[in-house]
Amino acid sequence: MKVQLCDDFLGHKKDSLVDMPDEQAKALIEQKLAQAAPANPPTGFDEALQAIQGSIDQQLQNATGVITQRVMDEVSKSLRQVKPGIVVGPERRLADPTGGFANLGEFAQAVRRLATHKTSDPRLTSMVRKADGMDETALTDGGALVPTQYANQIYRDVLEESLLFEKARKYPITLGNSLFVPVRSMTELGITAASGGSLGSWLNGDGVAIAPQKPVYNRVQFTLNRWGTLLPVTDELLQDNNVALSNFILDEGGIALAWDLNQAFINGTGFGQPSGILASSALVQAPADAGQVAGTISYTNLVNMKSLLWTAAPGDMSGVVWIANPDAEAQFEQLKDSAGRNLYYAAGTIGQTPTAKLFGIPVIYSYHCPALGDAGDVILADLKQYGVATKAGGQVETAMSMHLYFDAAEVAFRMIYRIDGKVMRQQPLKVPNSPNSRSGFVCIEPRGGGPAS
Repeated sequence: MKVQLCDDFLGHKKDSLVDMPDEQAKALIEQKLAQAAPANPPTGFDEALQAIQGSIDQQLQNATGVITQRVMDEVSKSLRQVKPGIVVGPERRLADPTGGFANLGEFAQAVRRLATHKTSDPRLTSMVRKADGMDETALTDGGALVPTQYANQIYRDVLEESLLFEKARKYPITLGNSLFVPVRSMTELGITAASGGSLGSWLNGDGVAIAPQKPVYNRVQFTLNRWGTLLPVTDELLQDNNVALSNFILDEGGIALAWDLNQAFINGTGFGQPSGILASSALVQAPADAGQVAGTISYTNLVNMKSLLWTAAPGDMSGVVWIANPDAEAQFEQLKDSAGRNLYYAAGTIGQTPTAKLFGIPVIYSYHCPALGDAGDVILADLKQYGVATKAGGQVETAMSMHLYFDAAEVAFRMIYRIDGKVMRQQPLKVPNSPNSRSGFVCIEPRGGGPAS
C-alpha cells in the first residue's frame, strides 16, 4: 500500500510517497503519521511546488520560534522588575488534589499500566516515591503516592467512625515527632501556687508589697506513634472496576484506623500507641450499690458518676459524653428517676437528634468498653481533657506498590498514620468542702465481678 508521510519516518522525508505492507501502512494512518497516497501521484512540477511550500513553512516556523523566544524574554524581564508582593503561583496541575485522576481506581490502573506495559501517564510524574529501598526515580521499582484528595477521604472516614477522635483536643506537631504541652499541676482545686494557696492575695492597704508566687506547672509529652496497614488488591479488581476499588480502599482503610484509634483512646497502654482513658491515673471510680447484682447499671451509679465529674469551667458540658458498651443500652432504656421519668432517650426520639442522650448528655457506644459489670463498661468523660497530637495537617500517608505481591498478581496499598493521645491531667482533684476527688474521667467500680447470670 502506498502512503504519503505526514512527518519524517525511517529516512524518508515528510510528504514522501512510500510503498509498505498494508498492516504497517494502516497503523501509520491510525497514528496520523501518514495518509493514503492521492489517487493521482504528483507530477514533477507538483513535487517542486511542494518543496517550495515546505521551505516556506519551515522558514515561518523558525521565525515564529524566534518571535516567541523574544516575547518570553521580555515577559521574564518584566517579572524580574515586578514590585515585591506579587508572586507568580505554581502550575494548576501541581495543585490539583486529585492528581488529575477521576478516582482512586483510575490512578491504580495508571500505575499498573506503567508497570506491566510500560505505558507512561504524565499524571504520575509528580507522585514518584521511594519504596522498599529501591530507586525512587523509577516508579515501577518502588511506588507512587496516592493523590491528596483520596488520602484525605480516608482521614474524613476516620472522623466519621471515631467520635472520640473528633471531640478530643488537637495538638498539631509541625517539627519533629514530639511536643510538650504545659498543664497546671493542681492536686487540690484552687491551690495554684507552689507554696500552697492561690497565686493571688488580697492587699489590705496602700503600699503593701505583693508577695511573689510561682505557679505549679507540669508538662505532658506527646510522641507520635506509627500506625500502619497493608492492603493487597488483586489485578482482577484493578482491571474490572474502578469504583469498587476506590470504595474498598477508602472504606477498609478508614474503618480500620478508626477502630484501632477508639481501642487505643479507651484501653491503650501508652507503649507504642496512645495512652487510654482506663489506664490513666486520673480516672476515678464511683462506688457500686450495696449488694448490687453483677453486670447491672443503676440510677444511683450514674448519679454518683456525675457527682465526681470535674470540668475546667463549672457547668461546661460541651465536651462531656457517656462512653458505654452497647450492651448497656437495654438497661439505660429502663432507667427512671424517683418520679418515674425516663433518663435515657434513644437516637431520633427527641427532635430527630442523631445521638442518644442520658441525663441530657450524648452517649457514644463502643465495643471497646469492658463487659457489663467491669470497671469501664460506662465512662463519663470530658474529652476536652483528652489530648491528641498528630503531624500538622493530620492526613493519612497513603502509597501504592506494584511489586510487593508480584508473584500473587496483587498490588499493595500502604497507609501510615502518626498519632499520640493521653489524658492531660494525670491525677484527680480534691475539691473544697467535699470528701470526694473529682476528675474529667469517671467510671463505676466492678459490680459482682462480671455479667449477671
